[in-house]
Amino acid sequence: MSTLFDTTAMRAAKAALTGLSRRQEAISANVANIDTPGYARRAVTFEGALEAEVRRAGGAATPGELVRTNGAHLVHRGGSQLSGMTGASGDVTRDVVSTRNDGNTVSVDEEMLLMVETQLRYQALTQSVGRRLSTLRSVIRG
Repeated sequence: MSTLFDTTAMRAAKAALTGLSRRQEAISANVANIDTPGYARRAVTFEGALEAEVRRAGGAATPGELVRTNGAHLVHRGGSQLSGMTGASGDVTRDVVSTRNDGNTVSVDEEMLLMVETQLRYQALTQSVGRRLSTLRSVIRG
């Protein structure tokens, strides 16, 4: 029975949900420290490591799945372009358009945008996992 839940897709979903949750925590810490002098913005990136792990586990993309054709986007094998989960494991460097005099590198506008994007990804992923579990429940009940 545990093999029903121990698929590459389910392990990837669990890792992605954990990464998105940690990203949300980092965003919250950034916003909470918006007025702290010298505070360096925290960033959590995990998509590159997650993709590499899925490929290593034998979950390489097959027809009908998303594939990375460029570091900036994902493409459905059918050809339609979707905005991608960019990033690699490790620290993210970014250009701060206007560095504040107090050395704080947090931009509230960027953080709010990233928060909304993270919430949408988390919501979509939980709905996808929920549908998978619902399908399994239907199969088990007969």
